[in-house]
Amino acid sequence: MKGVAFYKQPEARLRFCGELRGRRYSQQGLTLVELVISIVVVSFALTALLSSFSFSAARSGDPMWQTKATQLAQAYLDEIIAMRFQEDSPSGGGAVASCRVDGSEAGETSRELFDDVDDYHNLNEAARFLDNSVGVGYNNYQVSITVSCEDAAGGVSNNSKSIALTVTAANGSRLRFAALRGNF
Repeated sequence: MKGVAFYKQPEARLRFCGELRGRRYSQQGLTLVELVISIVVVSFALTALLSSFSFSAARSGDPMWQTKATQLAQAYLDEIIAMRFQEDSPSGGGAVASCRVDGSEAGETSRELFDDVDDYHNLNEAARFLDNSVGVGYNNYQVSITVSCEDAAGGVSNNSKSIALTVTAANGSRLRFAALRGNF
């Protein structure tokens, strides 16, 4: 039997075929339907995953401009609250008879000349600091301020002024801040 191929040996061929017939083989591999269903399921999962990434990437800059807007608002509010309550407030402090919001007086044409809280009423300007500098990254930021005679609950008051400050970022988003200045 030397030199004779396996398939030419009848007894070996029968023995091999018998072994194959005696075993039960499970189906291996996937059908076309199973492949299509798995592709559809995987594509839905990837679509959901990628859309969540794109949403988070689009909002990743929000904390940066919000922090800048908060710092800018804090600078403006510190400046305003340091002023007198209104024009007729005693220079050493003390209450006035009634609250008024007159806006800036004649000759007070810029923030450097403002001397009381209501001078800031209806101020709308490009963001800048009191030394006329525009901080790094504050280009295209806008600040608008309104002042009213209100208390913390929103009611009319002679003892406090409500300062509402809105910062508009370069992307058009707005943050609103509020503070109260007491009459003392």
